[in-house]
Amino acid sequence: MAALVREAEAALDRLDIVRARDLWAQIYDLERSTVAICQLGQLDRRLGRWVDATGELTRCVQEMRPPATPVEQRLHDTRHADLAATRRQVAELRVFAPAGAAPVIVDGRLVDDTGRIYVEPGQHEVTAALPDGRKARSAVRVAAGESRAVLLSPEPAALRPVASPPARPAGAPAQPAAPQAPWLLYAGSAASGAFLVSGIVLHIVASLEDSALRDEMCKPHSDIEDARAFRREQHAVELKQHLSTAALVAGTALGAATLAVAVLPNGAQIRARSASAEVRFSW
Repeated sequence: MAALVREAEAALDRLDIVRARDLWAQIYDLERSTVAICQLGQLDRRLGRWVDATGELTRCVQEMRPPATPVEQRLHDTRHADLAATRRQVAELRVFAPAGAAPVIVDGRLVDDTGRIYVEPGQHEVTAALPDGRKARSAVRVAAGESRAVLLSPEPAALRPVASPPARPAGAPAQPAAPQAPWLLYAGSAASGAFLVSGIVLHIVASLEDSALRDEMCKPHSDIEDARAFRREQHAVELKQHLSTAALVAGTALGAATLAVAVLPNGAQIRARSASAEVRFSW
Protein backbone atom coordinates (compact mmCIF):
# COMPACT_ATOMS: atom_id res chain seq x y z
CA MET A 1 0.00 0.00 0.00
CA ALA A 2 2.77 2.48 0.96
CA ALA A 3 4.64 1.63 -2.25
CA LEU A 4 1.55 2.38 -4.33
CA VAL A 5 1.11 5.71 -2.56
CA ARG A 6 4.74 6.69 -3.22
CA GLU A 7 4.42 5.65 -6.88
CA ALA A 8 1.21 7.64 -7.25
CA GLU A 9 2.81 10.75 -5.72
CA ALA A 10 5.83 10.35 -7.99
CA ALA A 11 3.57 10.10 -11.06
CA LEU A 12 1.77 13.27 -9.95
CA ASP A 13 5.09 15.07 -9.54
CA ARG A 14 5.89 14.08 -13.16
CA LEU A 15 2.42 15.45 -14.13
CA ASP A 16 1.46 11.97 -15.32
CA ILE A 17 -2.15 12.48 -14.27
CA VAL A 18 -3.50 9.35 -15.96
CA ARG A 19 -0.92 7.11 -14.25
CA ALA A 20 -1.53 8.78 -10.90
CA ARG A 21 -5.25 8.31 -11.27
CA ASP A 22 -4.87 4.59 -12.06
CA LEU A 23 -2.67 4.09 -9.01
CA TRP A 24 -5.06 5.90 -6.67
CA ALA A 25 -7.92 3.78 -8.07
CA GLN A 26 -5.94 0.66 -7.11
CA ILE A 27 -5.32 2.11 -3.65
CA TYR A 28 -9.04 2.85 -3.21
CA ASP A 29 -9.93 -0.71 -4.24
CA LEU A 30 -7.58 -2.04 -1.52
CA GLU A 31 -8.68 0.41 1.15
CA ARG A 32 -11.70 2.66 0.72
CA SER A 33 -10.24 5.59 2.59
CA THR A 34 -11.28 9.23 2.54
CA VAL A 35 -7.81 10.28 1.33
CA ALA A 36 -8.05 7.97 -1.69
CA ILE A 37 -11.55 9.11 -2.75
CA CYS A 38 -10.52 12.76 -2.38
CA GLN A 39 -7.44 12.19 -4.54
CA LEU A 40 -9.56 10.42 -7.19
CA GLY A 41 -11.95 13.37 -7.26
CA GLN A 42 -9.11 15.86 -7.72
CA LEU A 43 -7.45 13.82 -10.48
CA ASP A 44 -10.71 13.20 -12.39
CA ARG A 45 -11.41 16.92 -12.16
CA ARG A 46 -8.06 17.70 -13.77
CA LEU A 47 -8.78 15.10 -16.48
CA GLY A 48 -12.16 16.66 -17.24
CA ARG A 49 -14.09 13.58 -16.12
CA TRP A 50 -16.74 15.76 -14.56
CA VAL A 51 -19.35 13.13 -13.69
CA ASP A 52 -16.86 10.85 -11.91
CA ALA A 53 -15.17 13.80 -10.23
CA THR A 54 -18.49 15.15 -8.89
CA GLY A 55 -19.48 11.80 -7.41
CA GLU A 56 -16.06 11.25 -5.85
CA LEU A 57 -15.76 14.76 -4.42
CA THR A 58 -19.30 14.43 -3.02
CA ARG A 59 -18.24 11.33 -1.06
CA CYS A 60 -15.00 13.06 -0.11
CA VAL A 61 -16.81 16.02 1.44
CA GLN A 62 -19.31 13.73 3.20
CA GLU A 63 -16.55 11.60 4.75
CA MET A 64 -14.20 14.41 5.79
CA ARG A 65 -14.07 14.98 9.51
CA PRO A 66 -14.74 18.49 10.85
CA PRO A 67 -11.58 20.66 10.63
CA ALA A 68 -9.65 21.05 13.87
CA THR A 69 -6.69 23.14 12.68
CA PRO A 70 -6.24 26.04 10.25
CA VAL A 71 -4.59 23.66 7.76
CA GLU A 72 -7.53 21.27 7.91
CA GLN A 73 -9.94 24.20 7.55
CA ARG A 74 -8.19 25.37 4.35
CA LEU A 75 -8.27 21.83 3.00
CA HIS A 76 -11.94 21.56 3.96
CA ASP A 77 -12.75 24.81 2.15
CA THR A 78 -10.75 23.75 -0.91
CA ARG A 79 -12.63 20.45 -1.23
CA HIS A 80 -16.00 22.23 -1.00
CA ALA A 81 -14.92 24.76 -3.62
CA ASP A 82 -13.73 21.97 -5.94
CA LEU A 83 -17.06 20.17 -5.53
CA ALA A 84 -19.00 23.35 -6.32
CA ALA A 85 -16.89 23.86 -9.46
CA THR A 86 -17.48 20.31 -10.75
CA ARG A 87 -21.21 20.48 -10.08
CA ARG A 88 -21.46 23.47 -12.41
CA GLN A 89 -20.18 21.22 -15.22
CA VAL A 90 -22.72 18.43 -14.81
CA ALA A 91 -26.48 17.99 -14.38
CA GLU A 92 -28.24 16.32 -11.49
CA LEU A 93 -31.14 13.87 -11.73
CA ARG A 94 -33.43 12.89 -8.89
CA VAL A 95 -35.22 9.72 -9.93
CA PHE A 96 -38.66 8.76 -8.60
CA ALA A 97 -39.44 5.17 -9.56
CA PRO A 98 -42.57 3.06 -8.82
CA ALA A 99 -42.49 0.91 -5.69
CA GLY A 100 -40.31 -2.15 -6.13
CA ALA A 101 -38.61 -0.87 -9.30
CA ALA A 102 -34.90 -1.77 -9.36
CA PRO A 103 -32.21 -1.35 -10.44
CA VAL A 104 -32.10 2.15 -11.91
CA ILE A 105 -30.13 2.45 -15.15
CA VAL A 106 -29.14 5.71 -16.81
CA ASP A 107 -28.04 5.40 -20.45
CA GLY A 108 -27.22 1.75 -19.89
CA ARG A 109 -25.16 2.53 -16.77
CA LEU A 110 -26.20 1.03 -13.44
CA VAL A 111 -26.42 3.66 -10.71
CA ASP A 112 -26.40 2.97 -6.99
CA ASP A 113 -28.10 6.06 -5.63
CA THR A 114 -31.52 7.08 -6.92
CA GLY A 115 -31.56 10.18 -4.71
CA ARG A 116 -28.87 12.14 -6.61
CA ILE A 117 -27.40 11.07 -9.95
CA TYR A 118 -24.84 13.16 -11.84
CA VAL A 119 -24.88 13.06 -15.65
CA GLU A 120 -23.37 14.93 -18.57
CA PRO A 121 -25.52 17.74 -20.02
CA GLY A 122 -27.79 16.50 -22.80
CA GLN A 123 -30.42 13.86 -23.48
CA HIS A 124 -30.64 10.83 -21.18
CA GLU A 125 -32.84 7.76 -20.83
CA VAL A 126 -33.61 6.46 -17.35
CA THR A 127 -35.08 2.97 -16.87
CA ALA A 128 -35.92 0.61 -14.02
CA ALA A 129 -37.24 -2.96 -13.92
CA LEU A 130 -40.61 -3.60 -12.26
CA PRO A 131 -41.30 -6.79 -10.27
CA ASP A 132 -43.72 -8.04 -12.97
CA GLY A 133 -41.06 -7.84 -15.68
CA ARG A 134 -42.19 -4.57 -17.25
CA LYS A 135 -39.96 -1.50 -17.60
CA ALA A 136 -40.49 1.93 -16.13
CA ARG A 137 -38.74 4.53 -18.25
CA SER A 138 -38.44 8.22 -18.98
CA ALA A 139 -36.36 10.44 -21.26
CA VAL A 140 -35.03 13.79 -20.02
CA ARG A 141 -32.85 16.59 -21.39
CA VAL A 142 -30.78 18.62 -18.92
CA ALA A 143 -28.30 21.47 -19.10
CA ALA A 144 -25.06 21.98 -17.16
CA GLY A 145 -25.74 23.00 -13.55
CA GLU A 146 -29.41 21.99 -13.80
CA SER A 147 -31.18 19.73 -11.32
CA ARG A 148 -34.20 17.81 -12.64
CA ALA A 149 -36.70 15.42 -11.04
CA VAL A 150 -37.43 12.37 -13.23
CA LEU A 151 -40.66 10.41 -12.76
CA LEU A 152 -40.47 6.93 -14.29
CA SER A 153 -43.68 5.81 -16.00
CA PRO A 154 -44.43 2.07 -16.21
CA GLU A 155 -45.03 0.54 -19.60
CA PRO A 156 -48.66 -0.53 -20.25
CA ALA A 157 -49.38 -4.17 -19.50
CA ALA A 158 -49.19 -6.32 -22.60
CA LEU A 159 -52.52 -7.58 -23.87
CA ARG A 160 -52.96 -11.34 -23.57
CA PRO A 161 -52.90 -12.83 -27.09
CA VAL A 162 -56.13 -14.44 -28.22
CA ALA A 163 -55.62 -17.98 -29.46
CA SER A 164 -56.65 -18.35 -33.09
CA PRO A 165 -58.88 -21.28 -34.02
CA PRO A 166 -57.06 -24.33 -35.34
CA ALA A 167 -56.60 -24.33 -39.09
CA ARG A 168 -58.89 -26.68 -41.01
CA PRO A 169 -57.06 -28.96 -43.44
CA ALA A 170 -57.77 -28.37 -47.10
CA GLY A 171 -60.66 -30.44 -48.33
CA ALA A 172 -61.92 -31.23 -44.83
CA PRO A 173 -65.69 -30.81 -44.37
CA ALA A 174 -66.77 -27.72 -42.52
CA GLN A 175 -67.85 -28.25 -38.94
CA PRO A 176 -71.59 -27.69 -38.42
CA ALA A 177 -72.46 -24.59 -36.49
CA ALA A 178 -73.44 -25.10 -32.88
CA PRO A 179 -77.18 -24.75 -32.35
CA GLN A 180 -78.58 -21.79 -30.53
CA ALA A 181 -79.60 -22.10 -26.89
CA PRO A 182 -83.09 -23.77 -26.77
CA TRP A 183 -84.35 -21.57 -23.95
CA LEU A 184 -83.74 -18.48 -26.10
CA LEU A 185 -85.92 -19.84 -28.89
CA TYR A 186 -88.65 -20.96 -26.48
CA ALA A 187 -88.71 -17.62 -24.68
CA GLY A 188 -88.81 -15.66 -27.93
CA SER A 189 -91.61 -17.81 -29.33
CA ALA A 190 -93.67 -17.54 -26.13
CA ALA A 191 -93.26 -13.77 -25.90
CA SER A 192 -94.11 -13.33 -29.58
CA GLY A 193 -97.24 -15.46 -29.19
CA ALA A 194 -98.33 -13.53 -26.11
CA PHE A 195 -98.03 -10.21 -27.92
CA LEU A 196 -99.93 -11.51 -30.96
CA VAL A 197 -102.77 -13.03 -28.89
CA SER A 198 -103.07 -9.85 -26.83
CA GLY A 199 -103.18 -7.74 -29.97
CA ILE A 200 -105.87 -9.93 -31.56
CA VAL A 201 -108.02 -9.92 -28.42
CA LEU A 202 -107.73 -6.15 -28.05
CA HIS A 203 -108.57 -5.71 -31.71
CA ILE A 204 -111.73 -7.82 -31.41
CA VAL A 205 -112.85 -6.02 -28.23
CA ALA A 206 -112.14 -2.61 -29.77
CA SER A 207 -114.07 -3.56 -32.92
CA LEU A 208 -117.14 -4.68 -30.92
CA GLU A 209 -117.10 -1.55 -28.80
CA ASP A 210 -116.63 0.63 -31.88
CA SER A 211 -119.70 -0.97 -33.50
CA ALA A 212 -121.71 -0.34 -30.34
CA LEU A 213 -120.61 3.29 -30.30
CA ARG A 214 -121.60 3.74 -33.94
CA ASP A 215 -125.08 2.50 -33.08
CA GLU A 216 -125.14 4.87 -30.14
CA MET A 217 -124.25 7.79 -32.41
CA CYS A 218 -127.53 7.31 -34.27
CA LYS A 219 -129.50 7.96 -31.07
CA PRO A 220 -130.22 11.51 -29.92
CA HIS A 221 -128.40 12.55 -26.73
CA SER A 222 -130.56 13.88 -23.94
CA ASP A 223 -127.99 16.18 -22.29
CA ILE A 224 -124.38 17.31 -22.24
CA GLU A 225 -123.38 14.66 -19.69
CA ASP A 226 -124.41 11.92 -22.12
CA ALA A 227 -122.24 13.51 -24.82
CA ARG A 228 -119.24 13.65 -22.49
CA ALA A 229 -119.69 10.00 -21.53
CA PHE A 230 -119.89 9.11 -25.21
CA ARG A 231 -116.58 10.89 -25.93
CA ARG A 232 -114.89 9.12 -23.00
CA GLU A 233 -116.00 5.76 -24.34
CA GLN A 234 -114.82 6.73 -27.80
CA HIS A 235 -111.36 7.64 -26.44
CA ALA A 236 -111.19 4.32 -24.61
CA VAL A 237 -111.95 2.47 -27.85
CA GLU A 238 -109.24 4.41 -29.71
CA LEU A 239 -106.74 3.59 -26.97
CA LYS A 240 -107.52 -0.13 -27.27
CA GLN A 241 -107.08 0.09 -31.02
CA HIS A 242 -103.63 1.70 -30.61
CA LEU A 243 -102.60 -0.90 -28.03
CA SER A 244 -103.82 -3.66 -30.34
CA THR A 245 -101.71 -2.33 -33.22
CA ALA A 246 -98.62 -1.96 -30.99
CA ALA A 247 -98.99 -5.51 -29.62
CA LEU A 248 -99.35 -6.97 -33.12
CA VAL A 249 -96.27 -5.10 -34.37
CA ALA A 250 -94.20 -6.13 -31.33
CA GLY A 251 -95.27 -9.76 -31.63
CA THR A 252 -94.46 -9.84 -35.34
CA ALA A 253 -91.02 -8.25 -34.84
CA LEU A 254 -90.15 -10.55 -31.95
CA GLY A 255 -91.27 -13.57 -33.94
CA ALA A 256 -89.13 -12.54 -36.90
CA ALA A 257 -86.08 -12.03 -34.64
CA THR A 258 -86.60 -15.45 -33.05
CA LEU A 259 -86.90 -17.05 -36.47
CA ALA A 260 -83.69 -15.34 -37.62
CA VAL A 261 -81.81 -16.58 -34.57
CA ALA A 262 -83.10 -20.10 -35.16
CA VAL A 263 -82.28 -20.16 -38.89
CA LEU A 264 -79.03 -18.20 -39.21
CA PRO A 265 -75.84 -20.03 -38.16
CA ASN A 266 -73.50 -18.80 -35.43
CA GLY A 267 -71.21 -16.02 -36.61
CA ALA A 268 -73.71 -14.52 -39.07
CA GLN A 269 -73.59 -10.75 -39.22
CA ILE A 270 -76.57 -8.67 -40.35
CA ARG A 271 -75.67 -5.24 -41.58
CA ALA A 272 -78.29 -2.61 -42.29
CA ARG A 273 -78.21 -0.85 -45.66
CA SER A 274 -80.25 2.08 -46.92
CA ALA A 275 -82.48 -0.07 -49.14
CA SER A 276 -81.71 -3.64 -48.13
CA ALA A 277 -80.04 -5.86 -45.55
CA GLU A 278 -76.72 -7.61 -45.95
CA VAL A 279 -76.18 -11.01 -44.33
CA ARG A 280 -72.54 -11.90 -43.96
CA PHE A 281 -71.36 -15.32 -42.73
CA SER A 282 -68.03 -15.67 -40.97
CA TRP A 283 -66.28 -18.77 -39.64
